[in-house]
Amino acid sequence: MVESYVLGLSSPDEREEMRKLAREYPELETEFDEVERVIQQLLFEEAVLPPATLRHRTLQPLDWADTNAEKEGKKPNYTFINIAPNQNQYITVHRVWKWIFIAAFLLFKACLFLAIYFYFKYRQVEDRQEEREKIRKEQMQMAPQTRAAQGF
Repeated sequence: MVESYVLGLSSPDEREEMRKLAREYPELETEFDEVERVIQQLLFEEAVLPPATLRHRTLQPLDWADTNAEKEGKKPNYTFINIAPNQNQYITVHRVWKWIFIAAFLLFKACLFLAIYFYFKYRQVEDRQEEREKIRKEQMQMAPQTRAAQGF
């Protein structure tokens, strides 16, 4: 169980159990270190060196043009992409997008105009209602005074 914990092959429940045990028994930590050292020593003793030609091929710079491919009758593995900038300093866009942008801009302006228009209409209605409410309250306050003056 210790070896599988050190190698990271244990299940989550086993890992949690090993952590709890390591908190209870500090000598278990030294056992983990010892097992890790032994595994590392075994791996280095049984290691196989790669062939020397692999080192040369790995360190050789990559040849993206693949110049040997034409000699062997293969197609070259590169593609040319024209990334030269336009002669002028403007970005070119398809004409349809120009009209779509103009239509969207005009639609936005129309919506903005309608929003402002209806906002002011709403404010007018609110102001009229406030005035009517104020007049109604004044009339309600005046009504008892007029009744008292009439002798009711």
